[in-house]
Amino acid sequence: MAESPFSAHVVLDHLLAVLDIRVTHFTICDIRKGWGMRFESCKTTSLHYCLAGAGRLVARTLPPIQLERHGFVLLPPGVDYRLESASPEPVRLERRARVQEGSQPHESVPTLTAGEGPQGIETACGELRVGLADGSDLFSGLGKPVVVSFGDTDGLRDQFVMLLAESARPGVGSRVLTEALLKQCLVLALRRWIEHDSSPLPWLAAMADTRLSRALHAIFEQPGAAYTVDSLALMAGMSRSAFASAFRRAFGRSPMSLVKLVRLRRAGELLITTAIPVAEVTQRVGFSSRSNFSVAFSELHGMDPRRFRRTFSVIGKQPDR
Repeated sequence: MAESPFSAHVVLDHLLAVLDIRVTHFTICDIRKGWGMRFESCKTTSLHYCLAGAGRLVARTLPPIQLERHGFVLLPPGVDYRLESASPEPVRLERRARVQEGSQPHESVPTLTAGEGPQGIETACGELRVGLADGSDLFSGLGKPVVVSFGDTDGLRDQFVMLLAESARPGVGSRVLTEALLKQCLVLALRRWIEHDSSPLPWLAAMADTRLSRALHAIFEQPGAAYTVDSLALMAGMSRSAFASAFRRAFGRSPMSLVKLVRLRRAGELLITTAIPVAEVTQRVGFSSRSNFSVAFSELHGMDPRRFRRTFSVIGKQPDR
């Protein structure tokens, strides 16, 4: 059955496409049988993906999370935790401050190893930021872990192997590639999570609200339209105040600030994939003033539209128009 154009899956895909997604301190944790690693909490959500073996993730305030091959976990910020190999006996723990502490800078894939002997559990771990243009993190309010299990035929191992390689030896285009891989992984994991969890994050819950979804779908599909809070509220079938309040609860920002972000992301796509003059890009994405567009674009991307095009264009050198 085809998905409704307002389905949570479709809106989620659109939303993640415009976000700034980064993983820092990305590494492999190779924990041998009978061993474990204890980590201090970090300020952001931490990501854990089981590449091989079996074990568990344990935090003082949370029930133990069993990890098997292709298991995916997003752990809330501010939680001390430990990773352990599967063992009927108490494991011996090594203490680490953060993931990647102690890994060798010239390793092709940075690795932390605990203990010796047979394989216990091998995980890819990192600290994740899923941000909007103002620097806010959409996972900062995560109150409980996101736990998703993938089968052998639909796991994310290939994506994580590429992520680890790019993180270890960044090159031209690494940021774009790692962001694309992370978005793919998050889309697949969050799709599964919202299908089975009755209390997801506020912005994920908003995906299932058909009223908000109608407005969100319009923003993502036609970012250049002349939107106002009133017109978006009308699409949602809500009063202006109720719509604005529901939107801010879900995303922590006003509807028009999301419209602006989507427009600037779409402008970036047009600049690097087409030869359309900057002035026309400005109009297509809904900015009435080229100067306002250039200022806003520079604030988001760190360079003006013409330099952005010269740097990232995929269709050859473009004229400065």
